[in-house]
Amino acid sequence: MNEIKVFKMINGEEIISEVFNQFADYFELKNPATIMLQQTQSGGMGVGIAPYMPYATDNIKLYKGAIA
Repeated sequence: MNEIKVFKMINGEEIISEVFNQFADYFELKNPATIMLQQTQSGGMGVGIAPYMPYATDNIKLYKGAIA
């Protein structure tokens, strides 16, 4: 069974993704997305989601050393 997790990276990015597989050194992510704050038209703040690596064709390896 795959789970959905949110990762906070050491560079400040936040990623939400389905964890396809977990290994000792890294997570294998399927369809990761970046979570970002953006200003709305009314002047407030909202949450936006964008593909993390839009040109990747396979699952992405996220090494545990890059996670805060």
